[in-house]
Amino acid sequence: MQPDELKLIQQLKEGDETAFNHLFNLYHARVFNLCRKFLPLKEDAEEIVQVVFIAIWENRLQIDENKSFAGYILTIARHWIYNTLKKNIYRQGYIDYLLKKGLPSDFVTEDEVLFNDLNTQVEKLISDLPPKRRQIFLLSYREGLSYKAIAQQLSITESTVNSQLTKAMEYIRKKIKIIY
Repeated sequence: MQPDELKLIQQLKEGDETAFNHLFNLYHARVFNLCRKFLPLKEDAEEIVQVVFIAIWENRLQIDENKSFAGYILTIARHWIYNTLKKNIYRQGYIDYLLKKGLPSDFVTEDEVLFNDLNTQVEKLISDLPPKRRQIFLLSYREGLSYKAIAQQLSITESTVNSQLTKAMEYIRKKIKIIY
C-alpha cells in the first residue's frame, strides 16, 4: 500500500469526506471495469460501484490499514457482481417461464396476482415489439418453432431469426428490469 493511500484510509476512518472522494477517484474506474467484465448492462455496473462505495463509507471503521485496500474493495465488488448475476439468472428464468408456460394451478393468491401483473407487463412489451420481430418472437416462444422452421416459414435467414430474437429478449429484459 502506498503511503499516500494509507494516509487517505486513516483519514477515511476518521470520517474525512475529502479522503473518501480521493479513494473514490482512485478506484471507481477499476471497480466499474471489473463489473463490466461480468455484467452485460452498464447500469448494473454503475449501481454496483455506488453500492461498493456506500459500503466503504458505512464500514470505514472496520477497514484494516495493514491489508490491501484494492483487495478489500474488489472483494466487495465481486460479492455484489455475484449477487447481481444470481438475481438476473432467477429473473431471466422467471421471464422465460412466463413466456413459454401458462399459470400453474398451485399458485397462491398473492403469487397469482404478482404473476398476472408480470404476465400483463410482458404481454404489453411483446405487443410493443416491431411487427416482424414480434412475429418471430411469438413463433419461437409461443409456437416453439426452431430457428430453421421460422426462417423457412418467413423466407428469412436463420441469422436474422437469431438477431431478431436476441433484440426482442434484450428489450423485454431491460424493460422488465425497469418496471420491477
